[in-house]
Amino acid sequence: MTIRYSVLSRRSMVGLIAGSAALLMTGCTDDAAEERMAQVGVPRESPSGEVSATVVEDGDVLRPVILDGSGMELWRDDLPHVERYVPGVLWEQDADVLWILSTDHGNASVRQDADGTWVKTMGSDGMPEDVAELAR
Repeated sequence: MTIRYSVLSRRSMVGLIAGSAALLMTGCTDDAAEERMAQVGVPRESPSGEVSATVVEDGDVLRPVILDGSGMELWRDDLPHVERYVPGVLWEQDADVLWILSTDHGNASVRQDADGTWVKTMGSDGMPEDVAELAR
């Protein structure tokens, strides 16, 4: 009998860790919040269904990204998130507002302004309670 072992690549391991961290973060919250949590390679659709968010690998860092329905990038976080501090990235339940929960940069929200441009605002002002539970 031959036993084969597979070695996970660093990126696969990061994805596994990120997924596990997201599950742990959402373990104490409702399933609706978990369904809104984007991860590396796991995009999540916004409440309107018009855009989605995901986390992409950009060299040695991670960046939250917003994509349109065709996959075209509309917004990319200007702050690099190191792999050991994978940010929580999730949509509000009833609005196309993306929250980035980051232990290395702080929290931020991303929403469209009047001309349709996606704009990030640092801080936790206006954070819904279910999102705030994940940030704790």
